[in-house]
Amino acid sequence: MLEACLTPDVRLALAYAPDRVRSVQLAAFALDAKLAGIVGNARELLLAQIKLAWWRERLAEAPAQRPQGEPLLTALSVWSGAVDPLIALIDGWEAMLDPDQPNPQALAMGRAALGRGLAYQADEAVAAESAGVALHGWSLAAFGEGGSLPALSLPRSLRAVAVLYGLARRRGGKMPLLDGPIALAAAMRIGMIGR
Repeated sequence: MLEACLTPDVRLALAYAPDRVRSVQLAAFALDAKLAGIVGNARELLLAQIKLAWWRERLAEAPAQRPQGEPLLTALSVWSGAVDPLIALIDGWEAMLDPDQPNPQALAMGRAALGRGLAYQADEAVAAESAGVALHGWSLAAFGEGGSLPALSLPRSLRAVAVLYGLARRRGGKMPLLDGPIALAAAMRIGMIGR
């Protein structure tokens, strides 16, 4: 159910996430997609800000205190420890609300925080900075602003992040990331061997 809201590149990347981290990575990217929907469908700035504030407040609560019935909140209960990366993601999406001056750089910083958080969720603290760089680059590429991206090495538990970054790197920050069979083959190669 959560996968239905994800973009094709994220769905493909998550296919390579190991079982032990797949649920937390799926929940994190589903939150990203939910926030993208709130911002992308915003007709009134204040209403969108209220929705983002609701998510910020709910995620700041202990999982047992969160309202029941929201599937994404339930899925996010697998996130352990500090929720600062999730809050940073919300802040990044809030910076995109201004229709005249959306701020992709702020969103990229929020997604970088998410990448670092995903590394900690996978018990890969040594890869936190690389995971942050990877999601930062992927985020900017989603807006055609990625440019030339350096090679990165990420552990197996962060293979989904590696696939997203590899697609962004392959396209040199241009859209679309999945632009045909060669992109699909590249994603499969990265998913299997990590580069």
